[in-house]
Amino acid sequence: MATSASISPRIGIPIRLSGLGCGVSDPVLKEAERAFDAVVSLILGSGAEAVLISPAGDLELEETFASCHGFVLPGGGDVNPALFGGSAEDPSLFGVDATQDSLDLAAIQYGIDHGIPVLGICRGMQLLNVAYGGSLHIDLGPSSVSHVSKGEEGSRDFSVHEVELKRGSRVAVAFDGESRIPVASFHHQAVDLLGDGLRPTAVADDGLLEAIESVDDNWIVGIQWHPEADLPAPTLRQPLFAALKAEAEKMLLRIS
Repeated sequence: MATSASISPRIGIPIRLSGLGCGVSDPVLKEAERAFDAVVSLILGSGAEAVLISPAGDLELEETFASCHGFVLPGGGDVNPALFGGSAEDPSLFGVDATQDSLDLAAIQYGIDHGIPVLGICRGMQLLNVAYGGSLHIDLGPSSVSHVSKGEEGSRDFSVHEVELKRGSRVAVAFDGESRIPVASFHHQAVDLLGDGLRPTAVADDGLLEAIESVDDNWIVGIQWHPEADLPAPTLRQPLFAALKAEAEKMLLRIS
């Protein structure tokens, strides 16, 4: 008989509902789908099993969530500002999808309610903040740090900049106590008012929040950057997925 020590923890990841697979030509949404595949690869690389979560009825979703020992919320289109009292008519918005928001938020809420570890990446961090009652900047203005690289004819790419990690935070521990690391950034929305029950754990040099975590014992971490990107360094891709896997193993032991 297999024991918990020989079973890999299951990490749930809600699928992306727009992008290459849906015939969407928007290059940003195409990049989001490629990033999703890279995140799945990093989950598998940590030694965990990836569970792809699709929209379903409440009962089926509950059963899928209950089979998971952790969740990853990846990047994607913009969060609907209506979720935090903002204007859904802002012209800067792209890729807003009510079904995607609902699916992602359901996974986050299940993790919060059941003490299951959660890692939110970019959009995932933003939705974590919204789930805790916080708000977002709908469209960042110019600052001393470029959070997305803008090219000719509206093209966009990752921007590399450094972030300062709060000593003793979960994200700093994942990076072996490093105080500053370079990251790959690709976003125009960001945390504004921090939600109750969260604390800031990393900032960019312009003061923008780059990582947040829950104040309680549940391992809930959001990062604004993209660890699945090929840059700035391969060694920076896996640490947070390894940390999530370790926390998911604790959950596996508790329920086995």
